Amino acid sequence: MAASQQGNSAALVVNIANIPDEDLAFQAEVTATHLQLPPTTEVELSTPIQIEGWLTKVAEQVYFQGTVRGTLAAPCSRCLDIIHSPFTAAMRVVYLPPSTRLQIEGEEGVDAEEELDLYMHDGTTLDLRPPVHDNVLLAFPVQPLCRPDCAGLCQVCGENRNEVSCTCQETEGDPRFALLKQLQFPKTL
Repeated sequence: MAASQQGNSAALVVNIANIPDEDLAFQAEVTATHLQLPPTTEVELSTPIQIEGWLTKVAEQVYFQGTVRGTLAAPCSRCLDIIHSPFTAAMRVVYLPPSTRLQIEGEEGVDAEEELDLYMHDGTTLDLRPPVHDNVLLAFPVQPLCRPDCAGLCQVCGENRNEVSCTCQETEGDPRFALLKQLQFPKTL
């Protein structure tokens, strides 16, 4: 049996009763707005997010194993050109029933909400939005580069040094800090 949905955040909400004993193939496609990604980030999704995988029900627990795919658009951290970077993230998620919350939180040092791959379902439905949201955020590059040898922007004129070889002379720095260059520190072993 297969479940294929497209378009909105409800596409990531699955009725547990619809998961047969022999697994359920799952496919969905959603946009960044459906995942409620932070709007303040410079990184955007340039394609819808595709989620594919299998839902397996074992007693009251539900397992999801699959992938999240999409393409990120972000400015290069050196030259500010927009780059489009495809990503694929593997997901392995366990959904526990509501009765498990009391058992887990009763144990010392264990908090069910802190586990990255452990989520709770409400007994009738499970929501794939939180793990998909987390995986998409983790796919955001910390320091995106258009290419490994990106020369960046000229600090004097602002030209992209990948496109134009400028002849600007870089200054030695702020003259108020010139005395700091004369400091000598003892060598330590």
